[in-house]
Amino acid sequence: MKKADDNNIVHTEQRFLKKYIVQKIFWTIIALLLVVAINMLINKYAGGYFNNIAQIYQFKAGNEFLLIVLVLGIVSSLCGFIAFLGGKYLHTAKIARIIVFQKKFKQYGDLFLKYGWVIIILAATTPLPFAMVCFISGYFKFSPVTFLKIVVPVRIVRFFISAYLIKYSIILL
Repeated sequence: MKKADDNNIVHTEQRFLKKYIVQKIFWTIIALLLVVAINMLINKYAGGYFNNIAQIYQFKAGNEFLLIVLVLGIVSSLCGFIAFLGGKYLHTAKIARIIVFQKKFKQYGDLFLKYGWVIIILAATTPLPFAMVCFISGYFKFSPVTFLKIVVPVRIVRFFISAYLIKYSIILL
């Protein structure tokens, strides 16, 4: 009787897993289609306007340029924090609890909590996938305060360095 109950539980978990995955794939496709549609609309109706603003501010020197770069750095940091919260939410989901019980996965989480700050700094400053590292940070329950203390200044500095290089490389051409 016990073996039949165990088989029933496994079958129920597999059915739940399939339903959960199909549901998440469906909503991911809907979200991607929505993002593409919004991007197309913005590009069609406001693309020229944004290009003109970018060209004007590209050659401006002063507080306005610095303010724009600062705002972009902060917005990028906040987007990273949203990915962080997504990872934190996934950790509490039922499917994640099934995966977390694997010993190797737990071991990687412990390593990430110990050395994750290095990976976060690298992702915030290099072409490593920043959003993915933010997501993983949230998933492994990295401290949100520590995460923000690392990400915000590093990301802002990266944006200032990038803006400086772009601005002066165009003037030299």
